[in-house]
Amino acid sequence: MHLSSSVPADTAASGTGVYGTSPSLAVTEELESAPPRARVPSLPPRPRGRRIATRVVLSLAVAAGFGWLLHRGGLPVIPPRSAFEHVRWWTVGAYFLSLFVVHWFRAWRWDYLLRPVARVPTRKIIAIAWIGFFAIMMLPFRMGEVVRPALLRRDGKVTGSAAMGTIAAERVLDGLFVALLLAATMVFIPRLPLEHVREFGIPVGNVVRMAYLTVGVFTSALAVLAVFLAARQWAERTTLRVVGMVSPALAARLSRMVGGLADGLRSLPDPRLMGPFLLQTGVYWSVNALGMALLGWGCGLPMTPAQGFAVMGVLAMGILLPSGPGLFGTFQLSVFLALRLYFPSESVHHEGVAYVFLLYLAQFVFTTVMGVVPLWVEHINPREALEE
Repeated sequence: MHLSSSVPADTAASGTGVYGTSPSLAVTEELESAPPRARVPSLPPRPRGRRIATRVVLSLAVAAGFGWLLHRGGLPVIPPRSAFEHVRWWTVGAYFLSLFVVHWFRAWRWDYLLRPVARVPTRKIIAIAWIGFFAIMMLPFRMGEVVRPALLRRDGKVTGSAAMGTIAAERVLDGLFVALLLAATMVFIPRLPLEHVREFGIPVGNVVRMAYLTVGVFTSALAVLAVFLAARQWAERTTLRVVGMVSPALAARLSRMVGGLADGLRSLPDPRLMGPFLLQTGVYWSVNALGMALLGWGCGLPMTPAQGFAVMGVLAMGILLPSGPGLFGTFQLSVFLALRLYFPSESVHHEGVAYVFLLYLAQFVFTTVMGVVPLWVEHINPREALEE
């Protein structure tokens, strides 16, 4: 399914038209009128490999901390064999297959955010997105979020800042969509009494309050993006004037980056782009939640589809926090807390242990395979992709 873009090709290429004004003319005028400034010496950059190594070490420390917390709470990372006695193994295979649908729609919908900037072949969108999802899972502290923009800008059709703008729009829309779903489940789905209930030293009732809080957070984030898009010219000129007091060249570069970010947001006010994007987003998250509910039932938990949406929502919010490599720690903790909303401690500590292990293993293996395959097919060197 491909819809024609509402922005003409020449408009999309230049960044002008109904969505905004190109910063190039303003940049030129400001630079020509700017007084000469002495070049400000810059400090030598820290070696990139050292920065990455530092973050990896820190993330491993975070993972170790989560491992200790889970062990202290009596929830093993690797369950005993007895936890799998009642698993319906066909549901594991069915859930694994459902992840293909989830990954496909999660990647394909990116096309509608990119169309005001450039037309990118579907195969390339899918390949880069799957590599990006793999990077988000494997790299520490969500460093993988920059992989998609870095890979997309290599052919010169899309700037890194414009690509990053589309990622920002996707993150905020995803967050708001899931936050609304999660808040709805907190309102309409009956829960166990949660007063004085604690897991890992955390009051489980706080999960409910956090669900409502995230709606406000992502609503505010969407409003910020809307204001930024509407005030694009002001943001560019302010950047030129303020930073230009120190370095006109740096000001011009930052102004172009601000304009590029605004370019990446130009799909937001266009219903012909937002309609298909939100439809595919709904399919992506719904299949994800139903697959999680099926796997929960297959592991012996009496999980309903509605509870599957709740568990998915808590997990989606939880993995936004810093975690170890492979999203280890926040993944397990989030699912355990979500299960405790609806199931007694005995079930969580038995069937729930198997569920969390199989859920994590399936997602980890699938995301890894779907990330490595396009690296090989598209002949992308992982080290070069990371250095981008």
